[in-house]
Amino acid sequence: MLVAEIPSERAADAMENPANPSDSGRPIAIGHRRLLDLAIPIVLANLTQPILSAVDTAGGRPFCPARPRWAGCVGRLFFNFVLWGFGFLRMGTTGFVAQAEGAHDWTGLRATLQRALLLAAGIGAVLLLLRGPLIGFALDLLGGSASVHDNAVLYCQTRIWSAPATLGNYVVLGYLLGRQRMRLGLLLQIVINLVNMALALLFVFGLGWGVAGIGAATAWADWAGLALAPCCSGVCAITACRRLIGARCWSARR
Repeated sequence: MLVAEIPSERAADAMENPANPSDSGRPIAIGHRRLLDLAIPIVLANLTQPILSAVDTAGGRPFCPARPRWAGCVGRLFFNFVLWGFGFLRMGTTGFVAQAEGAHDWTGLRATLQRALLLAAGIGAVLLLLRGPLIGFALDLLGGSASVHDNAVLYCQTRIWSAPATLGNYVVLGYLLGRQRMRLGLLLQIVINLVNMALALLFVFGLGWGVAGIGAATAWADWAGLALAPCCSGVCAITACRRLIGARCWSARR
């Protein structure tokens, strides 16, 4: 068993407001099962990140010739480098949301989410405005034959439109992790991957879009994941309300 000591300020506040029975001056025992419940979904959610690229490669293998497949790999390398450069949107959001959650500062929690989403939208908009020179410069550095370069440009020009959604998903995942809703975060990643696989089959095999279809499938999957963000936030709000009502009932029975 692990023991977490609650700061004295929170203990004093809990004595004045016993709405949350877990906030007391006594240490709280945290079992290994609880830690595993938090850790395992995080690990699985992180493991789903490379699946998007794996699905793109698998979808392009039987339908695209070798050079377009290499173009997709070059394009994914570009996005992995550029977009994950803004991974602080997830890490930073997790920290601030966790602080607000622990302090029961719901106004600060909403403000943190709103600021992070606005920042993600702003960065995504800048990437869209600079997509031409940015893609050209990056692919020139990566090199490759003329055919690979042309197909990589096609892939990147298609997928770049999901940049705001991808960064927004970083924020949403960080928000869920900060509120200890790891299973919702895992579910969100699973949905994104399932949508990506389904659309890749449709665009590549059904419509014959080739490497552009692979990029479009990933882009639409990112937007679909972001569209589910209000649902995840609603689930968090409902859970918080149920806990608050339960805490007040517990306090009233005392």
